[in-house]
Formats: sequence, structure tokens, C-alpha cells
Amino acid sequence: MTRYIIRRLLQFIPVLLIATLLVYAMVFLMPGDPIRALAGDRPMSDAVRETLREQYNLDDPFLVQYGKYIWGVFTAADFGTTFTGRPVLDIIQQRLPVTLQLAAVALVIQSVIGIIAGALAAIYRDRFIDRLVQVSTVLVVALPVIAIAFLLQLVFGLNLGWFPIAGAREGLVSFILPGVAMAAVSTAMVARLLRGELMDALHSDYVRTATAKGLTRGRVVGRHAMRNSLIPVVTFLGADLATMMGGSIVVESIFNLPGLGNQVFQSIQAQEGTVVVGIVTLFVIFFVIVNLVVDLLYGLLDPRIRYE
Repeated sequence: MTRYIIRRLLQFIPVLLIATLLVYAMVFLMPGDPIRALAGDRPMSDAVRETLREQYNLDDPFLVQYGKYIWGVFTAADFGTTFTGRPVLDIIQQRLPVTLQLAAVALVIQSVIGIIAGALAAIYRDRFIDRLVQVSTVLVVALPVIAIAFLLQLVFGLNLGWFPIAGAREGLVSFILPGVAMAAVSTAMVARLLRGELMDALHSDYVRTATAKGLTRGRVVGRHAMRNSLIPVVTFLGADLATMMGGSIVVESIFNLPGLGNQVFQSIQAQEGTVVVGIVTLFVIFFVIVNLVVDLLYGLLDPRIRYE
């Protein structure tokens, strides 16, 4: 298992470097002078301009800039400084708890509802509950996240008044509607994925053997069929948890949650490239770590994988 972990760690290093390099390039190779954007219409002396260019390494070649940036990230947790002098790490520490709470609520929703719906649809194949799951999941997948978010705000926020439609002032309740909006499509995908995997497992030889041994239906499904069926679901949930960070940009902006996604949206509008790169770099690191954990869980669920 140790060799498997080391091998997976080594495989993720180039992924991390290439992904962060692309993010850095997209933001800092855009046309325009960031110092001029900072100054706006206000006059700025040549001395101040040169000091700022030296402070932010703007006169260095691109790869040197990137090398200094990524070295600072991994050796000193230095994600850069905004043009107003505030460390990006301070912004991340202030906004991160909101995004993590939103991601946690969404993950719980899609895991619990998606797995229960998929399992019921497979066990009661071609019955009413199976057809209900199939129709509802297709409908949810067909709708864009923006439409789902506005529909939730209209029905459960404005008309019924059950949940707040914006802000995070009311604690966990404030994350219910954004969490549902973020998890809706993934919940449908989990249900459909598990339904297909579980139906295949229920018709496999090892399930028939377990049934022939006299095991109860619940033990056959729960202990034998579900274990193998959950391998692709765990992989999907792990990858989806990582992509939630990107999806938070849309959801947090719609529900006005003060998280990292909302900060990225505001920073793009304000042309604060340092903040955008810092937060997106954090998203990339989070994505790599989550996928590494998923790979390790994958090896635990199916020992054959770590020996291949």
C-alpha cells in the first residue's frame, strides 16, 4: 500500500504544476498593464511604478515569475499580495469557511439522496419508484444550475419563506438552498450511476452464489452488491467535490454568499489578477488532494487496483 501511495503522489506532481502554470498564464499573459489598471485615472510617478513592477516581479520573464510564485506557495503559503497591499492568504482564510460549509452541505445532499435513490431504483427495477427516479434525474440534469438556483429561491425562499434566499447570516439554514442548487445535477448523476452499477451487480455470479448460500436479501445487497457498485460512485463523488470549488463561483454569486467563489467573481470584475490566481491555485491543490484521497479509497475498496 505504501508503494501505491508514493506512486500516486508522484503522478500528481506534474498535474499540479501544469494546472497551476496554465492558470497563472491565463491571468498574467492577458493584454494590459496591471499597474496602469491599479492607478486608473490617478497620476503615478515613474519611481512608484518601478517599485510596484519590482515588487510584483513584472519585469521578470514569465517562467521566472511563475517559478517565484509557486515556490512561495509551497514553501511559505504565500499566495501573493493584492495591489492594495493585502495578502491573498488573508482573503482565503476569511472566505474559505463559507465555501467549505457550502461544499459540505452539497456533498451530504448528493451522497445521501443520490445513493438512496439509485439503490431503490435498482432494487425496484421497472416499478414506480424506478421510473420516478429516471424521469426526475433526467429533468434535473437537463436544467442549468442557474435555472435550478432561481427556481429554488422563488419557490422555497420567496413563496414559502422556508429558507433565506441570500447571505449567510442565518447559519447552516442559509446553505440549504445553495447546497441543493450546487448538488442537484450531481445527485441525479450519482443516482443514475449507482442504479446501473447495482443492477449489473445483482445479476452477477457472486451475488447468485451468495443468495444460494442462504444469505438474506439485505445482506446480499448491502454487503456484496453495494460494495462493488460504490467504487465508481466514490470516484465520481471525489472528483465532483473538487469541481464544486469551481461551481461555487456561480452559486455563491447568485445567493450572495461571502465565499471564495464570490470573491473570484468580484476579483475578475475588479481585474485583481493576484487574487484570482491565488484562489484558483488553491482550487487546483484541493482538486489534486481530493483525487489522491479518492485513488487511495479506490485501492481500499478493490485491492486488485493497488497491485496493478
